[in-house]
Amino acid sequence: MPRTITVGVPVYRGAEQVPAALDCLLAQTFTDFDVVISVDAGDEESAAACAPYLSDERFSLTLHHERLDWFGNVNWLLRQPMGEFFCYRQHDDTTTPDFFEVLLETARQRPDAAIVYADCQWTGGRNDLETAPSIEGDVLDRMRQHIEQKQPVAVRGLMRRGAVEQAGPIRGDEFRGLSEVFVWLAKLLRWGPFVRVPLPLYHRLDHSENYHKQWFDWPDERKRGSWSTLFTGLMEATMPVCRTPEERFFFQQLILDRVSVVREGQSYHYTPTTPQAEGEMMLECLRRLVVEGNTELLQVPEELGSEQARLAEEVERLRQRNRRLRRRIRRLEARPEPTWRDLLPGRGGR
Repeated sequence: MPRTITVGVPVYRGAEQVPAALDCLLAQTFTDFDVVISVDAGDEESAAACAPYLSDERFSLTLHHERLDWFGNVNWLLRQPMGEFFCYRQHDDTTTPDFFEVLLETARQRPDAAIVYADCQWTGGRNDLETAPSIEGDVLDRMRQHIEQKQPVAVRGLMRRGAVEQAGPIRGDEFRGLSEVFVWLAKLLRWGPFVRVPLPLYHRLDHSENYHKQWFDWPDERKRGSWSTLFTGLMEATMPVCRTPEERFFFQQLILDRVSVVREGQSYHYTPTTPQAEGEMMLECLRRLVVEGNTELLQVPEELGSEQARLAEEVERLRQRNRRLRRRIRRLEARPEPTWRDLLPGRGGR
């Protein structure tokens, strides 16, 4: 039977960093957890680095010989037997010894919370504190806040099993799922709020192999394509919780605006810098819906569709009237100019 917390540790090329991540788990003051280690792509070196920890009955390891990539590896972990809470732990991250204890106490006080998470202290190449405010309110309020903030911090907290099961797997794509963590968080938000514990309990190591750094060197076309998947993903996450045509229409426009129009204080993977580029980004997003077969997510509200049809009929009626007027004008212009004889009585004149 799974313990209270199931810790999922996806590992790939992490032999150097993973021992510190596993050591900090052994040091936790709350001990009712199990650790499922999933090593990707036949990485024997990383598997060997994890092997000493398997003497603890709470730890298990699976070595995958095929390449799952990060999202496939996490999805495999999500399919394993899970305790009351799931904790995603990157192989190069650590936490304070009281991480589980503090977050679990808050989670017990907030049974409605989908995720309880702490602030993230960076070490190594950077030393800033990464924070994200709690996301509260009804489901649409929560979705709106998340779309505007686009923060990944909550993914490193304690997630309730019910929220994880409701969210389903992380989407994959040809861009290595660059934006998909934000989409998955949006789906978790449908279950309940995200609650912040304002303490730097989670520690991230900044180093040259950090996954999030790789997209910096991508060509603009690839960055733009990967950014468009945030639009389609957020649409997929949000449309099912919209209750009215007006709500659907609002979030369709909000998400397109968030991805395509640059505003100070918001984060971007691809940044269009002119109205032309922003318009191109909008078209890229719409094309991505077609590529993914998700055009139904952009349905026009029924009453707007009826109004659109009425306007189309009116436009066609006016076009026909204009065509008739143009024919009359051409006939009048084709008639010869009247002479003075034509104006005599009985000849067309008065």
